[in-house]
Amino acid sequence: KYVPKECMSPELQEKEEKFYQYTAIDEFTRIRYIWFTNEHSTYMSSEFVKRVIKYFSFKIETIQTDNGFEFTNRLSWNKSKRSQKTIFETTLEKLGIKYKRIKPYTPKENGKVERSHRNDNERFYSYLKFYSLEDLIRQGKAYLKRSNNIPMAVLGYLTPKEKRAELELEVA
Repeated sequence: KYVPKECMSPELQEKEEKFYQYTAIDEFTRIRYIWFTNEHSTYMSSEFVKRVIKYFSFKIETIQTDNGFEFTNRLSWNKSKRSQKTIFETTLEKLGIKYKRIKPYTPKENGKVERSHRNDNERFYSYLKFYSLEDLIRQGKAYLKRSNNIPMAVLGYLTPKEKRAELELEVA
């Protein structure tokens, strides 16, 4: 996700800085992890996966993404490149994580992430200004902590953190 220009300081806008948000959501508990960077590439996507693994305290079986070039060459205009694996895909393979891509041009198949991005726009980006990537990261960490502690109807009005704790008790 592109970080909206409107929430960036005039100095950052003048320099034409661009920041990006990567988002991972656990399908069952809805716990989110977000990470901010100034590069949108298959390399940074692979770095994000490594951070996701450290953040979540359980084994990740499958990762689903859209068909962006930061993840896959599947929709490349260059037909010979379509079958070449990206750094991101190679990283998943090495880590033993299954990779699922949504159908092209069907964001509804990635609904949880799309909805969370809408919430981010309403709860985070529309109220704040960022003066550097470091400032965005600092404010983003505080926001992530808050967002994982908001009760959700789909979880029986538990927060994602509470749902995870409930699951851990059931397993123990």
